[in-house]
Amino acid sequence: MMNKFYILFSLIILVCLGCADTSLKPSADSQSATDAFNIINRIKTAYIEKDRTVLQNHMDAVLAENTIKGLLFEKAELAITPRMVTIAGMSLKVNIIWNGSWWLTKDKKLENRGVADLVFHKETMQLTYIDGDNPFSVPSVKQ
Repeated sequence: MMNKFYILFSLIILVCLGCADTSLKPSADSQSATDAFNIINRIKTAYIEKDRTVLQNHMDAVLAENTIKGLLFEKAELAITPRMVTIAGMSLKVNIIWNGSWWLTKDKKLENRGVADLVFHKETMQLTYIDGDNPFSVPSVKQ
């Protein structure tokens, strides 16, 4: 009776271990969305640190040039929260909400927030377009 129990118990353990597949791979779309989130964080960090090279590597040439021209702040803080990802054709669009603070001088602080779609080229994963409120732009000074 005990031998049957051990054999049955051993079989149950082997079946359970055999069914546990830890090598599940994310779908291509899921991986693309994760890549986009990582690139958004790299761009955000590069913007705050004024790292022109990283901005040029992850943004379309015109967008990078305009962003680099706007690095006129002394210090910046930026929080970006992705809300939804849409993949269509050759583009990947990440809808975000964001808020930021920019110090033009030690005593002059500007704040802004907004909603935008960050549009990436799906193959190159370069940020090609920002539709909506641009988080990588110092807000204008109100007169």
